[in-house]
Amino acid sequence: MTIRDILVTDRSVAEFCSTFDSEITEITNLLEQSESCFEHYFSEPEKQKYKWVQEFTFMTIESLVTATRLLIEGHINASGNTMRISYESLCLAILLSAENNVLISESKKAKPVNFYKSYLQGNKNTKAHKAIGNVLLNAETLGLIEGYEWLEQAKNFYNGYSHASIMTMGSLMLPSGKPIIAGGFYKEKVGLYKDHLNFVLRFAKHLPKLIEVVALRNLTSALKGTKTVG
Repeated sequence: MTIRDILVTDRSVAEFCSTFDSEITEITNLLEQSESCFEHYFSEPEKQKYKWVQEFTFMTIESLVTATRLLIEGHINASGNTMRISYESLCLAILLSAENNVLISESKKAKPVNFYKSYLQGNKNTKAHKAIGNVLLNAETLGLIEGYEWLEQAKNFYNGYSHASIMTMGSLMLPSGKPIIAGGFYKEKVGLYKDHLNFVLRFAKHLPKLIEVVALRNLTSALKGTKTVG
């Protein structure tokens, strides 16, 4: 297949979808639940802080959907990088909605700060690429003790897909040594596809509840038309 064919010709995802039908069905159902949860809890916010929480929560869902589609198309590296954006977006939503001050540095002299105010001031330690690490650093304060292990595993896994690395190069090569250009389905990569789907599925299982938790962190009174569950 020529470069032009790759760029402008429709490429079927049927074989991938057939191979992983049950996983994709479950992921689809969970993503639809996440979308419904977002629509249930979030409407037009009154304050900038809550607007950002809303927008990062939306980006979490959108990036997870996009990452799944990219994976189905065989774009492993692009999918992995987009998954990292999804995790970072969720972590920023969690940090911006935090009810308590948090640490944004591992220095022994560091003191907890108001994350929203620090973010507003452009503190370099509140940047997106540090968001997952900041949530892990403050897991107990943020009430995410049970989520610590899977979040740390995801961080370590997707860090390898955020830069040019041996891992990203490996996803572009078949065992025979043949290089892959612009995705596609290859039976030799089924194990790698499954590894990625497992991370997508685990995240999708957690997401509806996480959206609810973020939305109810003293946000409901500041969100117009938001319904409270209970």
